[in-house]
Amino acid sequence: DWSLSYLPLSHIAEQMFTIHGPITIGSRTYFAENITKLRENLKEVQPTVFFGVPRVWEKFYSGVHGKISQATGIKGKLVNWAMGVGRRAAEERSKGGTPSSLEYKLAKKLVFDKLKPELGLGNVRICVSGAAPIAKEVLEFFAGLDIIVLEVYGQSEDTGPTSFNFADDFRFGSVGRPIPGLEVKIAPDGEILAKGPSVFAGYFKEPKATAETLIDGYLHSGDLGELRDGFLYITGRKKDILITAGGKNIAPKNLEGDIKQHPLVGEAVVIGDRRPYLTALVSLDPEAVAAYAAEKGIDANKASSDAVIRASIQATIDAMNAKVARVESVKKFTILEKPLSIDSGELTPTMKVKRKVVNEKFAKLVDEMYATGEAE
Repeated sequence: DWSLSYLPLSHIAEQMFTIHGPITIGSRTYFAENITKLRENLKEVQPTVFFGVPRVWEKFYSGVHGKISQATGIKGKLVNWAMGVGRRAAEERSKGGTPSSLEYKLAKKLVFDKLKPELGLGNVRICVSGAAPIAKEVLEFFAGLDIIVLEVYGQSEDTGPTSFNFADDFRFGSVGRPIPGLEVKIAPDGEILAKGPSVFAGYFKEPKATAETLIDGYLHSGDLGELRDGFLYITGRKKDILITAGGKNIAPKNLEGDIKQHPLVGEAVVIGDRRPYLTALVSLDPEAVAAYAAEKGIDANKASSDAVIRASIQATIDAMNAKVARVESVKKFTILEKPLSIDSGELTPTMKVKRKVVNEKFAKLVDEMYATGEAE
């Protein structure tokens, strides 16, 4: 096996996939030149194992989905047929089977084997997503292309993995089964607890923090979840739970994931803690906007104020609101002029949103969305 490293080596997932795993099993690691050359380096290396944070998979999804949706005629029908075959093959794999039908072999030859090398995944046998939530729709889309992306869940405090989906035993939307040797249970308030040899002994010279996190040998993860049929599902983060002015508890994760399904949206941050209703800050994806602007003949620098783009994002939010309770509906949103980034401090090195930083940095924009009352 060989893999491509591109995240900071201080991150537990990167340590496991780049240092400890390869040393243990004897595989090779290539290092990307930098994050901006990830796609180019991925196509050069064509790894057999690839760990991608959700933002990487989302960017792949945005690019590939856009091209596929433009396919028409025989080509369009061929791709749609192949994706149907791919989804059925994924269902078979999830239960330990191996796709071997003539239909699958034909789809593989005509579509899958041509598309995957273009993504840098021509040799890949294990694709993993972790470090942050990823939408189930994104995973199902890649499954249709014969690319099974397996979610892993864990944290530094239990040496990386708490649970893992395996290539022959997975469920999209879940983060897999607890790893062997680790006891995982759900506390009465929904928090995920873990106990076992991989759980840490405590924080260095931080007895108070250790006592708050490690109780009776159980690691209190801070994440909310549930166990169904042996698989762990993440439902939210305790500290991210929004408590509205009306006292309703709302986990923003799924709402943000739905908004990010829009092809031009890079990040979405749902606001609503101690507020009368929910709003959202939305940043656009620079690459997707550049392609859209070139196609439509508009100025990419003015995309955040473009009425057509705003109406399109509004339609995505309206569709989301139609399937959730009124209290979970996003009533207003603001498109940020610049994308959230690592350099400007709004994203972590693994491209997770720093919610507190975003709330503080764009406080004025947030207040403006609540200044005129609730939008109907």
